[in-house]
Amino acid sequence: MGNFGGPDWDAAQRAHRITPGRGPLYARRVLPTRKPELRVDALARGVPRSAVDTWEAPVRCVVLPPAPDYSGNIRLGPGGHGDEHGPYRWDIITRLRASWLISPHTVVAGWAAAALHGLPYWADSEPVVLLSSRTRRNATGPSTAVFRTLKPGTPTDRADPLFPQMRVLDAATATAQCLATILQGKKTWHVPHVPGMDGKHVRAVQLIDAMYQCSFLTARQILAAAHGIVDRRVLTRLLAMADEGAQSPMETVLRLIVRDELPDDHRWTSQVRINLADGTVGGDGGSWRAGGGARSTVPDLACETLGVALYYDGRHHDELAQTDTDFTLFQKLRGVGWEAVRVNRMLLADLPELLEQLRAAVRRACEARAREMTAREA
Repeated sequence: MGNFGGPDWDAAQRAHRITPGRGPLYARRVLPTRKPELRVDALARGVPRSAVDTWEAPVRCVVLPPAPDYSGNIRLGPGGHGDEHGPYRWDIITRLRASWLISPHTVVAGWAAAALHGLPYWADSEPVVLLSSRTRRNATGPSTAVFRTLKPGTPTDRADPLFPQMRVLDAATATAQCLATILQGKKTWHVPHVPGMDGKHVRAVQLIDAMYQCSFLTARQILAAAHGIVDRRVLTRLLAMADEGAQSPMETVLRLIVRDELPDDHRWTSQVRINLADGTVGGDGGSWRAGGGARSTVPDLACETLGVALYYDGRHHDELAQTDTDFTLFQKLRGVGWEAVRVNRMLLADLPELLEQLRAAVRRACEARAREMTAREA
């Protein structure tokens, strides 16, 4: 997992190393501070050759100077969702910057482009792909870039604060390219079983949800950019299953699993704020916490019409203090007429038990609403 909060996080915000997006900070990639440079440039600015020789070299002719704030291979922001470096020593942004320095005429594509637009997951185990209008022979080194042909009219942005002259595919086109690798089976990661869905479609929806969070992309933009890259009918179905409110890949999985578990005329909504004083929905303020503070909670999914709330509990919920807080919150929700189901990774792996708990909660909620209607009519 990555590191969250603290002075490093605050510094990343001030330095614009966290890309703008509709999601919370923890749903966006924090760009690294270490800036690769050409070896010849380091020597030209007076760095002794003996020092340069000790620096890391992500690719030929490029070195990675040590930075005062560098404290090992610790990543700010989310981690743990298929973002291991795989065969690579460095994260994809560091490798991208190093490769681009020796090919500055190129355009960043694929997973590297998505990562530069803020995607925090899945990209770090992928090669850097650069688009070039020149004929290039692909090298065989483990960290070297893969070159593809740059087509005229390719839409590009400038997305790297350390290298503002770098051109990168716009977020919608980068998303379409990443979706193509998933749907073709070239890119994979572990996903829990979702009834009625192929694993590659689950991954595709996870990617769309994650790009919604780390950027301001819309379904229409993705659909337009994917022309000639992803089958339109397939993408239309995937976009219909995506949700701008899913703040983690596991929340996406949970939503897909329970998507058909409500009675007709009821639906799930992401990130609904519930007032713990009276059970009403909406309003502002921070989430409830033990010992005082704001008195509301925001479940990952909620059925407002029935009063059913779903939470996905990540690893930090295993801590004793957090477990006590979760239990108290559960009791408060019950006290204002809401049914709550908390799902962790173990329950997510036991679908029969998960669905049994959810259906029981929905049944109790339906019975409670029926009693309320009977009482009003009496």
